[in-house]
Order: sequence, then structure tokens, then C-alpha cells
Amino acid sequence: MTTDDVPGDRTQEGEPLYTPPPGTPGAGAMYPRVVRLDHDEWESKGEREGDSETLLATFEHYRSADEEYAPQPYFPIYRSTDGGESWSQFAEIHDTQNDWGLRYQPVLFELPEPIGPWPAGTVLAAGNSIPADRSRTKIDVYASEDHGRTWSFVSTVATGGRAAPGVGATPVWEPEFALDADGNLVCYFADERHSEKGYDQCIGHRVSRDGGRTWDEQVLDVAIPNGEDRPGMPVVTTLPDGRYALVYEIVGPTYDGGVFIETSPDGTSWGDPAAIGSPVRTADGHQLTNGPYVAWTPAGGDDGTVLVSGKTLRDRDGGRASGSGRTLLATTDFEDFGSWTPVSAPLWFDDELVVEQRTVGWTTPLLPTRDGSELLQLTSTFVDEGRCEIRYASGALELE
Repeated sequence: MTTDDVPGDRTQEGEPLYTPPPGTPGAGAMYPRVVRLDHDEWESKGEREGDSETLLATFEHYRSADEEYAPQPYFPIYRSTDGGESWSQFAEIHDTQNDWGLRYQPVLFELPEPIGPWPAGTVLAAGNSIPADRSRTKIDVYASEDHGRTWSFVSTVATGGRAAPGVGATPVWEPEFALDADGNLVCYFADERHSEKGYDQCIGHRVSRDGGRTWDEQVLDVAIPNGEDRPGMPVVTTLPDGRYALVYEIVGPTYDGGVFIETSPDGTSWGDPAAIGSPVRTADGHQLTNGPYVAWTPAGGDDGTVLVSGKTLRDRDGGRASGSGRTLLATTDFEDFGSWTPVSAPLWFDDELVVEQRTVGWTTPLLPTRDGSELLQLTSTFVDEGRCEIRYASGALELE
């Protein structure tokens, strides 16, 4: 199958999770994240039979164009108890430390086992706390011990400067959680604080051995010392052999937002930071760009399939490829990640190259069912006048 084989007669599909009201500033809503709760409240009560169907989702959302009088931003929590078929607003995560609000780049993560003070099933959230004047960035962690209903502050992973990308700025961005091979909590994030080393932006991580209360020194994972290229937006998944797969974008003149993938044996050792991973690109040169997400599903090959999403799909000349906005790339090559096949996605949307709205498709998380029979996908899609809404869809994948 080539990207030209992905049908092209559909545009926006899926169901709205959240639609911002008219007059909402900026994007309206973007950067969704979703997690399945293996330890939901029905399990804790001994009332659940079979696998959990409880999911939590969150995203950035903007409610007022008047910054001076706008209430502080927060991360809404939506819940589904039927595997993502329907959703309702469930809770909110508010900034309790800085009087700034929680503004950018939320992430959710359920602890699969007891860690530090937290029992298995504790849900962690992280995001960027940023004041209205955008003068600071601060990746803060919150925890919920009641399946996402209430939240308390845990710690700060990283503090940076003004929330404006570019040489000379020092912000931190885009947290991502995983557990390493030793069961420690890892927070990966993009970082612009190392320009003196020749890095415009890099990806690093910090390890916590007590459930996120304290953090070891930062280690750099992807860092290109040319002062121009910007690795960022890290997302991590585990593979069936115990390795970890990391996807990221590289914005800048050399790679033009291309998506890359590499592996680690333990989630913290990623090799030479200057060594770029494998491009997520088909044999005919079609590559995903910007805003990547990676997930492993047991469907497909003998060891399952790795799926990657992105904001756009570009052809070998950098133009919009047929199937952009409705195509995932899939591989069963877990050694070299050199062979990628286009797969029709459950959620179809008009991408940023069609609607000329930069915040469309920022980002596109993927959540396979446990048996791999279906895939849930969310993203920010165009509404009008610069507004985006959060939409979702589930469907079976045609994997080779």
C-alpha cells in the first residue's frame, strides 16, 4: 500500500470531545493526551469484570481573549467509561503553586505499580505552568489518587525562561512520562537552556527514584550542536522485547520538522545525543513531520506493530503528500525501523496545509485496545476563525 492508496474523498470525521465557544482566543483547544486506567475505581471496589474501559483525556484550552481579566488556564479532565465511545467532563487540574495557571502541553500517566509514596493506579499529570505575560516556563507534576477526580502538586521537573522559541530564549517544553527498566519514573522534555553548548533546542530527561518528589540531574538524549536544529516533542512507548522507542521531531533547516525514531534498552540510555535516529519515512519518500506520537499494538506482525502519527505527511520534495491528515505510518521492523507502511487512520482531518491553521493536528495521540483490534485517535481539528476543537475516533486498522 502507498500513501496514494489512502482514499481521499473524506475530510473531517470523528466526534467532538470539546468545541470552544465563539470568540475563544488562539487555538481554542489543542495538544490532547489520553491514558487508559488499568486500575480504575471499579477495580478498587472489586466490581469490575474483565479489562478496564476507563480512559482519561486532557488538552490545552483557551477561554477568553482578554488576557488581563481572563481566569487562569487549567487542564480539563474528560473521562470515558466505555473505551472511548463517549466522553464527559470529569475534573480539572489547577495551578496551586505559581498563580500562573497550567497553560501548555499536558500529559497523563498511570503508575502500573507502587512507586515511592504512590500506590499502583495513581495518575500523574505534568504540564507547563506559564504566566499571562509568557515570561517563565515551569514543568510541574500533579498526582491523583482517586482515578483523576482530585489532584495535588508533587514537584517541579524543570524551570525555564520566556515561553518563546528561538535562539537566546531558555524555555522548557513538552513533558513525557515513562518508567525505566528499574521501575523509576522518567520525565523527558524539550529544553532550550543549553545554547552555550551549541544546542538551539534539545531533548533530555530526569529520573525520579521516589515517585516524582525529587529528580536526578538532567541527561541529554537528543542534541544537535549546530545551533539551528531543534529536536523536540518527545513521546516514548515500550516494545514487547523490553526496549523503549522514542519519537521526536527535528525542526530547523536540516530536517524541516521530520519525525525520527530510536530505541533504548532501559529508557534512559539513548546513545550519542548527536546521533539522529531513523526517519519515519516510506520507501517512496513520504515522511511524517512535526507533532509525533508513537504507540505499540499487538496487532499486525508476530511481535505486533509500531504506529506513528504526525501533523502532516510530506512527499520527498517537502510538499503535501496524498493522504496527509488521514494516514499513520506502521512498521514491524523493530531493529532498523527502515520499512514503513501507510495505514488509513481512524480519525480524518483537514491538515494545516489545507486550512492554513498551524495548531491543527497538534498533537495526535494514539491508544490501541489491548488486543489490538481497534485504535483510538484524538487531535485538534479546524472549526473556523482560527479555532480548533478536539475530536476523536476509533476504528480497526488494516495492518499487513
